[in-house]
Amino acid sequence: MQQTKSTPLDRYKNLPGPGARPSKMPALDAKLWTLKVALSQRPWSFVASAGMAASFICNGLTPVIVGKAVDEAIGTSDLQRLWFWIAMLAVLFLTAMTVNWIARYMLVRSQQLVSHDLRMLVTDRIQDPRGFAGKERTAGGLLSIASSDTQRVGDIVMMTVFPVAELASIIYGAVVMYSINPWLSVAVLIGGPLLVVVAIQVSKPLQKRSGARQQAVAQAAATATDVVQGLRILKGLGAIVTVRRRYEAISGEAYRKTVHADAAEARLNGVTDAAGAIFVSALGIGAGFLALQGQMSIGDLITVVGLTQFLIMPMTMLGRNVASRWASAEASAKRIRGVLGADFERVSAHDADKAEEIIQQLAKGLTVIRGTDEQLVEVLEQLPRTRVIVAPHAADLFDQSVRDNVHPVAEVAEKAIEVASCDDIPGGSSKIVGEGGRLLSGGQRQRVALARAIAFDPEVLVLQDPTTAVDSVTEQNIAQQVAAHRAGKVTIVFSEAPAWSAVADQHVEAAALREVMK
Repeated sequence: MQQTKSTPLDRYKNLPGPGARPSKMPALDAKLWTLKVALSQRPWSFVASAGMAASFICNGLTPVIVGKAVDEAIGTSDLQRLWFWIAMLAVLFLTAMTVNWIARYMLVRSQQLVSHDLRMLVTDRIQDPRGFAGKERTAGGLLSIASSDTQRVGDIVMMTVFPVAELASIIYGAVVMYSINPWLSVAVLIGGPLLVVVAIQVSKPLQKRSGARQQAVAQAAATATDVVQGLRILKGLGAIVTVRRRYEAISGEAYRKTVHADAAEARLNGVTDAAGAIFVSALGIGAGFLALQGQMSIGDLITVVGLTQFLIMPMTMLGRNVASRWASAEASAKRIRGVLGADFERVSAHDADKAEEIIQQLAKGLTVIRGTDEQLVEVLEQLPRTRVIVAPHAADLFDQSVRDNVHPVAEVAEKAIEVASCDDIPGGSSKIVGEGGRLLSGGQRQRVALARAIAFDPEVLVLQDPTTAVDSVTEQNIAQQVAAHRAGKVTIVFSEAPAWSAVADQHVEAAALREVMK
């Protein structure tokens, strides 16, 4: 059996870290993928569902207690019973606040964990060195999917919480109504599903338009990101006006589709609110008629009126949430799965064999390569991406400490920091570098980026002008330390600096190396 070579990213799969936990995301080919994602944080999302249902029912108990107080205390002038029901209301409010707090905490926690798991899956796929095959994917488009789409799918957890609470409220209302008059209970059990059916029917235009809206908004965000990323180049080319016109057209299309979708959503809200108001008004009128016929007490009438006001929210929101939020989440889920399930650029056995052949042809030790920029690019294109780390001349740093920018394992980071001569940075490895490394000098940023590449300890390490921003003494120290640290491993350096030539095990022209790797 052919042994599978591990990729550099495989080294990070089991690294310890704060809050590390296994992902609960379902397989990409799983049926009802979005629903399974929404349920992935069970049992905590189930706790949120139960707590929210209890909170809703506590609110629904308020008119029942008020009605009892009217009949048993106010109607009979019994002060002792009045204080009893006031105490019951206080206990009810305290219970409602407690369970609501627990439910909302569990809901937000589950939403954020789902969003986090999705973000990690998407960013891991984006960073996979095997790349994407076929469709060209821009940085802005991938950023939109990794941020807004993952957040929108994470928010769908609420669809496993609030609908349960709303359904429990309707059932509770029907039970209480039945204890007063069976016909009122039948009306509630019929009216609730009817309002859901009305909402689903009215929401059909929204379901179609929400996907188009998200696509257009994501395109606008992606274009803006790409423009900002290439702003210096655009200014240099004098293409700002042209790009502005293009972005204006894309943003205008996002605006039109957003208004189009919002109009459908406003229509949905208006129809469901009107239908709910008509239903509870009819229910209240029916209860009043029964009270006039002597079939219920004044307290019962107050209970029914209070329950109708309580039921209007879960009855209208149940259909509205199912109709609108789920459509948006499905559109985002489709975009996420499109990234996660995308084919790799290099995955065939032929590519693996070719990569192994190229690796075997590379000399061990430190090799300095010279040539034109075009020749250097051709050499880099020949190298197998899955087994090579290329540390570019300029690398991005994130707003954490030097150590955090190098490696998540402190011991590995400290050793790489020493090799790259970063240990003389004021503040040491704990110094915060700022976004993009703005709190460091150019030479310090370059050394931190070099330490990161060294800490990764790849099979083949390629350095492109790694020390152009440091002084000659430090450059010589770095070259010697890197050569010693990487002894016996393949290290390729594109540099004209004498310090690297002095420690090189061999010197090769780019054109000659390119021919060897063909």
